[in-house]
Amino acid sequence: MKLLEVMNGVEFTSQKPWNEIENTEIKDIAYNSSKCEDGYIFVAIKGETVDGHKYAKDAYKKGTRVFILQDDVELGEDAIKLFVKDSRIALSNMSSNYFGNPSRELKVIGVTGTKGKTTITNYISEVLNQAGINTGVIGTNGTFYNGKSEKTVNTTPESYELHRIFRTMLDEGVKCVSMEVSSGGIMMNRVEDVNFDIGIFSNLSPDHIGPKEHPTFEHYLECKAKLFTLCDHGIINIDDKHAKDIIKHATCHIETFGIEKDADLKAKNIKYSRELDSLGTSFDVETKDDIFNAYICSPGTFSIYNALAVISVCRYLKIDQRLMLDALKNAKVKGRVEVLPVLDYATVIIDYAHNGVSLENILQTLKKYDHNRLICLFGSVGGRTKLRRKELGDVASRECDLCILTGDNPDFEDPMDVINDIAKSFEGSKCEYIKVPDREEAIIKAIEIAKEGDMIVFAGKGHEEYQLIKGERVPFSETEIAKKAAAKLMESRKIMVESL
Repeated sequence: MKLLEVMNGVEFTSQKPWNEIENTEIKDIAYNSSKCEDGYIFVAIKGETVDGHKYAKDAYKKGTRVFILQDDVELGEDAIKLFVKDSRIALSNMSSNYFGNPSRELKVIGVTGTKGKTTITNYISEVLNQAGINTGVIGTNGTFYNGKSEKTVNTTPESYELHRIFRTMLDEGVKCVSMEVSSGGIMMNRVEDVNFDIGIFSNLSPDHIGPKEHPTFEHYLECKAKLFTLCDHGIINIDDKHAKDIIKHATCHIETFGIEKDADLKAKNIKYSRELDSLGTSFDVETKDDIFNAYICSPGTFSIYNALAVISVCRYLKIDQRLMLDALKNAKVKGRVEVLPVLDYATVIIDYAHNGVSLENILQTLKKYDHNRLICLFGSVGGRTKLRRKELGDVASRECDLCILTGDNPDFEDPMDVINDIAKSFEGSKCEYIKVPDREEAIIKAIEIAKEGDMIVFAGKGHEEYQLIKGERVPFSETEIAKKAAAKLMESRKIMVESL
């Protein structure tokens, strides 16, 4: 591909004559100097901790001769330097061009919000695939399409990776992509050149505020709102207190869903049910010209909001209502209110709740079901803000009967230091707690102490199958540990009964 084709739409200046730029052939784009070679363009990105300009010389040594720069770098005379105002924005535009602008040929649905992104995107994929529309997913759990999967480093991949994935999906017959759009992905211009057909706003609460993330909540909100300047049709949770701010900034057509306020799609007559392998919810869906019943095998108000978003998408895409409702009945997401049928006398649940708001949602939801004790096993990430530890501790000590405080991606911090920070919230609380720093031992302990009618939540890890310990991702599966612990417990009880 010619360099000017890659640079189509990108404003730049250069020290080289036009004819030399015009005739340059490009093999690929790289923003990591280690991947560079002859024929590549190296895009120097300025990050929070690393400045790509420092690695331009490394890329040059590997044979790269075309550079996208914000600042001048001393390189050989044969280097073509193209100066841009923002290299991240340039990378987004260039990546879309290089892969043939694949998002223009796909129907792309973007989901943003503090909570619910993973569930909504996966529900959309399940329902649309069952309706005969080949749909892929991009998000926290990775990339999925046609039975294939690929791990992703970020919830919303870097723009180059994103458009590469779009191109691969398109070439393999995918028609629609349901993707999570994180505030960080928007802030770092990863979705700047994605052609979104639909944007969904789930909810907003303080999160990702810090030195390496968003400087203020207002900035966080602005980033979320930007999605609705990039899409054609917006679907908004009108019950969220920040919905008006999102709508105010939107440039697309808007429709709404909700439970409490008037909306284009509203849930009423909510009922809860409990099975061995699921906690279900049924509700009526009221539109301006119709009313019908829906069922999902997930509990709680937040699950209803997620389902309403999916139903809104399906109605907009004119999916057959019967197919949509049948598919929605069995839609599940790994690590999101996932019931493990390991004990026949207690309910064991795995959930990704890793901040105060999400933990409060899941615990308050579970309390609506008949239960004996509500037990929560959780920790908090090492090396991060202590405010989150207090939020988690405050919620758990208020809502639970018993908590098991343990490790959760401790990294370079002593898990016991994190646990002791959390334990401060239990001073004066009626909630009992025990400290078990090793998470595997904590899970085994939870299974062993379970009584008839107990509800046990393993919070924080969700879909993750690793523990971050001293900079390394150590394989770790809560599901497998719980299954083995339950099987061992059942076997020991069986032996005990037989020996009587």
